[in-house]
Amino acid sequence: MARPKEFDREKVLEQAMLVFWEKGYECASMEDLVGAMGINRGSLYATFGDKRSLHLEALEYFYNTQIEAMLAPLSRPGSKRAAIREIFETTARCACEDGDRRGCMMYNTAVELCPSDKEVSRRVAEGLKRVEACFYNALLEARQNGEIQGDRDPRPLARYLTNSLNGLRVMCMVFEDQATLDDIVNTSLSMLER
Repeated sequence: MARPKEFDREKVLEQAMLVFWEKGYECASMEDLVGAMGINRGSLYATFGDKRSLHLEALEYFYNTQIEAMLAPLSRPGSKRAAIREIFETTARCACEDGDRRGCMMYNTAVELCPSDKEVSRRVAEGLKRVEACFYNALLEARQNGEIQGDRDPRPLARYLTNSLNGLRVMCMVFEDQATLDDIVNTSLSMLER
């Protein structure tokens, strides 16, 4: 008779996400994963499959927790331009205050694996399209409310913001001074004023 699993699947998945986020796919060893997750190899394989399957699930978990939390201001009532600014400023501030130099797991995965792994590429593209859709919906509302000019097409603006936010997260890995990151935020968001 098989023993029941004695761990919280979501908690161990979060630990795997943190390992992959910090080390990347290739540098994350099975020992790193098993140690962080607090489960044995057999349980890891029985629950998540192989390392690649675990990584893909951790990537989805990253989106559902980290990215959705980052984009949460867009779903609140009120100014959508202010919500977009809040997302960018919080990203820059957290890098300086918290010393968060990991960047974005989606972007890091794209750089490491997309050139050689079509499934990872598809999943990262899907995640980026979901970010774009959040910005797009917010920009539609901002246009309706007169926060951006009525002739502005929200689709390219949403793509621009998605790209700029990813770029900002890369810059946060490199620069530690708030002034540099604030300049990037302000210049990026000036596109909404044109």
